[in-house]
Amino acid sequence: MTMAKGDDQAAKTNVVFLFIDDMGFADPSCFGNPKVKTPAIDALAAAGTKFTQFYVNSPICSPSRVALTTGCYQQRFLIHSYFNSRSENRRRAMPDFLPADVTTMGDVFKQAGYATAHFGKWHMGGGRDVHDAPTPAAYGFDEHLVNFEGIGNRVTGPKHTWTQQYVDKTIDFIRRHRNDPFLVRLFPNDVHDNHEPKPEDIEKWKAVTENPFEQKFFAVLEEM
Repeated sequence: MTMAKGDDQAAKTNVVFLFIDDMGFADPSCFGNPKVKTPAIDALAAAGTKFTQFYVNSPICSPSRVALTTGCYQQRFLIHSYFNSRSENRRRAMPDFLPADVTTMGDVFKQAGYATAHFGKWHMGGGRDVHDAPTPAAYGFDEHLVNFEGIGNRVTGPKHTWTQQYVDKTIDFIRRHRNDPFLVRLFPNDVHDNHEPKPEDIEKWKAVTENPFEQKFFAVLEEM
């Protein structure tokens, strides 16, 4: 816990929320992966609480994020699958984005005096041919950087640099608010997207597996 400015802020705990899209239960080494070492994730598990039995609201991108962000079942907002093009959303009887007037995690923390930020995959509306979706700022996040599945400030450059950009933004945000209460969400997308590691990162995995798909997956998992 960081001691913040003013007596009324002193007891507020800072929150760093990591949510990794499509990472499997056994992908981190602390959950049994025999081939890839994930020391950073393992350290979080060792220093905190490691859950070995749990349920999620949905195994799909958009509904899982809606549930996490709102604290509500995603079906309340008719979001039962991932946001796609307008025609695909209509075909599946879905809206094009999460309504901006719902109460979110960002709203609640802001009302409590926290600085808030979201860096990483958004996928609660925007992208493809949906250009009128609200940005993360409308949901209570002061700063944001998203990918093509969101509206607002977007990540640029080769895909293998995206997570580093998200992490750099997160570290910068924490440093700027080190004396204030803050909430920052870091949502990497490496193991969900097409696996596009730096070419040099693939070499070490050729001695581990002959499967080129596994080589790329292990490379992006380790980097993330």
